[in-house]
Amino acid sequence: MGERSDLDALAAGLDAYGPAPAGWTDELWDLYERAEAAARVPRVRPEGWTDELWEGYLRDEVPEPPPPLTAEQRELFDRERERERVASALQRLLESLGERREVSGLSDPARAAALAERWVRAGLPAHPGMRFLDELGVPEGEAALLRLVADESLDREDRQEARSRLLALRRPRNRARGREPQEGETPLLPPAVRELADAWGMDGRRPPRHPVDREDVAAVRAALEALLPAERLPVPEPPPELPDQEYDDEEAEPRPDWVDVRILLRDLMPHPRTVTRERMADVRREAERLGLAAGDGFAEEWTVRIGAWIAGAMFDWLAEVKREPHDLAPWAADLAERYVLRGYAAEDARRFLDRCS
Repeated sequence: MGERSDLDALAAGLDAYGPAPAGWTDELWDLYERAEAAARVPRVRPEGWTDELWEGYLRDEVPEPPPPLTAEQRELFDRERERERVASALQRLLESLGERREVSGLSDPARAAALAERWVRAGLPAHPGMRFLDELGVPEGEAALLRLVADESLDREDRQEARSRLLALRRPRNRARGREPQEGETPLLPPAVRELADAWGMDGRRPPRHPVDREDVAAVRAALEALLPAERLPVPEPPPELPDQEYDDEEAEPRPDWVDVRILLRDLMPHPRTVTRERMADVRREAERLGLAAGDGFAEEWTVRIGAWIAGAMFDWLAEVKREPHDLAPWAADLAERYVLRGYAAEDARRFLDRCS
C-alpha cells in the first residue's frame, strides 16, 4: 500500500473505531477478560503430551470458564472484540506510516499529523499517536502536540506526555534564545550572583573544574550573603524533589508541573546573568503554551526558587572544597544555619552542616 491508501485506511478506521460502548462496569470487564482468556486457551492435547502432563496443564493453566453470558453481554463483548480488531489494524497502519516517514519522508505530513492527533483523542492508547507526532517533528507534529497539551478533556498523563515531547522538540529553539546576549535586559538576581563564573544550579551540579583559590570562595560567600532572605519564608524553597525514576513509576504520583517549568528555566536562562525580567516573560509564555499554570506572581516566585537552587548548589560546592586550605569557618557554618532557619535551600544547607561537622 502507498502513503495515500494508508492515510485513507487510517481515516476510515478511526471513523469505524468510535467511542467505547456505554454500560461497562468493573465486573463486566472482569467477566470479559475471563471469557477472552478461556477462548484463547488450547483445549486439544498436543501430540506427545502424557496424560499426567495434560491433566496438570488443565488443572493449573486453564482458567475457570465464565458463567453463561446474557444476550446483552454477548452483544457488548462482540462490539469490544470488533473495537480491538480495528485498533490492531490501526496500529499496523500507524507503524507503516512511521516506517515510511523514516525511510523516504511523507508527502502529506499535515494529513498524517491530523490523523495522529485524532488517534490520541479517539480513546486509543495515546502513546503511539504521541510518538508519531514527536517523530514527525516541526512544524506539523509540534503544532498537533501543542493543541493536545492544551486539551483539558485528555487525561493528565496524556497531556504530560505531550508536554514532555514538546519540551524536547522546542529545546533547540529555547536554548538558542538562552544563548543570546542580554544587553538592555533587566536582571532579577543580585550582582554578586550574576558574577559567578559557573551556571550554579541551573545546568546541573558538579564539583569544581579547576583548583580553588580564595577568590572563588570569596565570590561564593558574597553570592550566598546576597541571596539570603531577610526573614523566614512562609513556604520553604525549593520544593522537595524525588528522583526522576520515581516520577516514571506507574504507581508514583504524576511528575509535578514545577519540574517542567525548571526545564524551561534552564533552557531559556542557563546562567545567573541571564535571569532577567524579559526572559522570565519568555518562560512564562512558553509555560502557558505548554499547558502549565502561570499566576500573576510568576517572575517573583521563580526568581526566589532559582536563587534557592543556586544557593543549594553553592553549599554542595563548599562541601566539596572544604578540605582545601581555605578557612570556611565560622562564616560558612553561620550562613548555613541561617539558611536552614529561614527555609531557603534548607536541605542543602543542612547537608553541608552534616558533612562539615
